[in-house]
Order: sequence, then C-alpha cells, then structure tokens
Amino acid sequence: MDLFSFAYPIYEKYLTWQIARESSNIPRHVAIILKETDLFDPKGMERLITALYLFRKSRVEIVSVYVDILKTDPALKAEIASTLKARLEKSFSNLPASTGYRIHGVDGEVNSTVPGKDFFVYVSLGFGGRDEITRAVLTILDEVKAGTVKPEEVDEKMLESHLLVNHEPDIMIRSGGQKLSDFLVWQSVYSELYFTDVNWKDVRKVDLMRAIRDFQKRKRRYGR
Repeated sequence: MDLFSFAYPIYEKYLTWQIARESSNIPRHVAIILKETDLFDPKGMERLITALYLFRKSRVEIVSVYVDILKTDPALKAEIASTLKARLEKSFSNLPASTGYRIHGVDGEVNSTVPGKDFFVYVSLGFGGRDEITRAVLTILDEVKAGTVKPEEVDEKMLESHLLVNHEPDIMIRSGGQKLSDFLVWQSVYSELYFTDVNWKDVRKVDLMRAIRDFQKRKRRYGR
C-alpha cells in the first residue's frame, strides 16, 4: 500500500469530523456546473451520483446541476439533451426513494419530474440563466397584457417567482477550470464560489468535502 492509499481514508474521516463539528453551517443549496462531456463519460455520471449521495448525507437539501451543452445547432443541442435526460433518469432511479428531481430541457420546459421529501435535485440541460430571466420577463409581460397582473405589482419577488429555480445557491462549484457559466444568474448573485482544477470525472469524495469545509470557514457578506 502506498502512502496516498494509506492516508486517503484518514483524511476523509478527518474532513467528515470537521464538517460534523459545524453541522449548523452546512450549505442548504449547492450548485454544480458541468459540461456535456462530463456526463457522457461513465465516470462522470458515476461521480455525479456519488456527489448527490455525499451532499444528502451531509444534510444538503437542494442540489442544482447545470450541464453546459456547447453545441450551437438547436437540433443537435436538443438531441444531446434528450440523450442526457435518459441517462440521468436511469442513474437517478438508484437514488433513495425520498429523493426528488426535475430536469429541464434546452427550451426550459420540464422534461421529467419526480416528487421528493427531504432532498431535491434540479437539472438544467443547456438552458442558461439569461434565457431563464428573459423567459420570466416575457411571461410577466403576457400576464400584464392579459390583465391578470398590474404593472405596479411587478417587482423582484414576482420575477423570482417566475424563475425555474426559486432557491438561491449557497455555493457554486465548478470543476476543471476557473470560469463560471450562464447558470442561475439572478439567484447566485450572493453565492460563494468554489473552483477546483480537477476535471469532473476525476473528482473524489474528499474534493467535494473540501468544498463544503471551505464554505463552512468563510464569512459570508452577501454583497456588503
């Protein structure tokens, strides 16, 4: 057994102990930004399921996953999203029965949904934050035009109520780079950001635990 193989379990237990010490400061909502290639790789999908199990065990309540589909052709983008949806549904079937999830396609429509009790996963397949805000604004304009909403009633809370994800992530995790993506633009304005150079298919449990531990040690300022 090499030194790394010997030390890894010890380090994992150490992180588990540290996180448990501050169990009142666990992020309620975690967002993960991935690329389409991350989930087409079998290891990448396996890492996602492992991450969901870990977050659930750590008492995270909501996980939002954005899959950045890099193709620009609408038909190809929709085909990729459809394939990923099928793979995600198959993988999610192995999660505990009380886990709920909702998968949005490239047009923002709900393609699949399962109710949950104590843990919920949102997945957006290529439908970004700018599209989400634009769609919400257009929907409100239609409601104003129809007379169901008065112009003076339109405010931040109303816009937020029309977004696909109504919860603000506490932490945004991006693997394999230093760039954020077009995801939860409105909701993440005060989120903590965590970058790791490790590619998603190589992410280990300790990498995700370090993200949680890093969050616990930060003093959030919420823009102040």
